[in-house]
Amino acid sequence: MLPRATSFLVISAIACGGSGQQQPLYGAGTEKDEGHGVLARASAKLMTGDEDEAEGLAPRRAARPTYDDGVGGDGYGGTMYGGGTYGGQSYASYVAPQWSYPSVNRTPSYTQKPGLASAIEGTISWRGATPKLTSGCGAIKPLDVSAEHTIAGVLVYIERVSIGRMLPHSSGEQRPATVGGIVVKRGCAFVPTVQVVTPVPASLAIHGDSKRSRVRITASGGAATFSDLHEGGRVALQALLGVTRIESADGMLGAAWVVAVDTPYYAITDDHGRFRIDELAPGTYDVIIWQPPVPTVNGGLLGYGAPVIVKKSVKVGTGTARLDVTLGR
Repeated sequence: MLPRATSFLVISAIACGGSGQQQPLYGAGTEKDEGHGVLARASAKLMTGDEDEAEGLAPRRAARPTYDDGVGGDGYGGTMYGGGTYGGQSYASYVAPQWSYPSVNRTPSYTQKPGLASAIEGTISWRGATPKLTSGCGAIKPLDVSAEHTIAGVLVYIERVSIGRMLPHSSGEQRPATVGGIVVKRGCAFVPTVQVVTPVPASLAIHGDSKRSRVRITASGGAATFSDLHEGGRVALQALLGVTRIESADGMLGAAWVVAVDTPYYAITDDHGRFRIDELAPGTYDVIIWQPPVPTVNGGLLGYGAPVIVKKSVKVGTGTARLDVTLGR
């Protein structure tokens, strides 16, 4: 079982124009559609280096310099993230809320040990036909099944360990580097369909494409929250342990599933359904195979049931243990 999950919606992006000749937003579903159009570049420029502070994940840096507007105000840019005549703490009728977060502890809950050489590897396969769905938005690919009936995009992770690998650290930082944390609206779906985020708590950003959407965000055991995802904009969350579902409020876009775990051992199956979890100590492990729910369509709207979760106990010696699992009916 996954731990109980809670996520908090903390901020949504604000579009900002720029000077000079602007390039059009990339079209929805194109190879460059990664939420990096004109609006997203402006948003990223404003938020670069500050999202951790906004989420309580790092000490606040020194304030940005201010610019005199000639009339006694802070002018263009203001102090920190607004505060002057341009931007400020409000926009029209919107006033930025104040958030308070507890101090963040990313110290591993297990004993780190270098030089671990054991591993678990295997293949995840799919039994049965591959569904083909069309929502009110367009064609949806609910499963990525190969001609050999192996399935890509399945999360495999070890639930808990007492001795584990050394965690990589961010350059110049003492805290462990964060894995995952970006979801992108692409055409008729949010992608990737499933991803792991660790260590937690961690930041999670949802990027928009060239078409505005209203996003429904649901954490395990919690009520849904809603936010407007503007063209090329961004919605940011703080993810805690558990599963967060990201979908459109109108039910026409394929959902994305973010699994936040407190473990150093995880993998996503490749195009041939293969995975490998290495740097293990000898022992017996609870391995979780997590496949997102396969959606159904009713009246052009997507519906979701429960995910497919398989738990296997695997004994690992001094070499590589094998684990092959078949999902589906």
